[in-house]
Amino acid sequence: MAGVAVLAFSAYAADAPAKIAWTTQKFDKHLPGCDAKPVQSCASVQFIYPEITAGPSEGRAEISSAVHDMLLTPIEKGKEPDNSEEFASQILAHYQTWLKQGGDSRLSWVVERKVDVDYSSPNVFSIRLLERVEQGKARAAKNTVYFNFRPEDGTLIQLSELIRPDQMTAFKEIAQKHFHDKDQKVPTGDDAKVPGQEFSLPTNFAIEKDGLRFRYEEDQVDPHSIRTPEFVVPYSEIRSLLQRGVKLP
Repeated sequence: MAGVAVLAFSAYAADAPAKIAWTTQKFDKHLPGCDAKPVQSCASVQFIYPEITAGPSEGRAEISSAVHDMLLTPIEKGKEPDNSEEFASQILAHYQTWLKQGGDSRLSWVVERKVDVDYSSPNVFSIRLLERVEQGKARAAKNTVYFNFRPEDGTLIQLSELIRPDQMTAFKEIAQKHFHDKDQKVPTGDDAKVPGQEFSLPTNFAIEKDGLRFRYEEDQVDPHSIRTPEFVVPYSEIRSLLQRGVKLP
């Protein structure tokens, strides 16, 4: 019912020692009711994540710590768990308490956190956290967040470190061209209801092979929509805007 298994995936090039190497791990723990047909009294926790196995020592340690924190961030108030087993035990115990207090045993609790490696090179290690949480409600809470690390020391890369300050306006104009929304709404940051404001970039972005990917929060573009628009700004259109010394694919 519980355990960690290697899914036989590795990424490391001998001729690029600065790159991070990893193997994909899986943790799964659930109550017996999840295996029943029909499913009843089911609560489950599943993690899929990269275990860093090689790379610069400082970067390896910092990225491993960041992944650990992503997986074990508590859902509810209480003692922060030290490991996956403790996290899962807390969720399963909370679910059983919920049932005793009158919760519907036909409704499952699910916590899924998947950390994917979005892109890896000697200059950047980009990962994507996908989270799905169901706690007896009609709609699951879902979230996707990108993180871009420097392999040498594990620090996060900010957009302001990539684009020259004097070229940020030009960059936004290019980004807006690549933003597509069926209703032609323009994202306006903190107040999406006010028309005509300056185009606002989301802070959630990924450094990928072909460009910079941006993702909005659920209601950042349209407060009445649950869509989360994403778009990519190709490197071919922004190389002249980059800070000196920035190396992108």
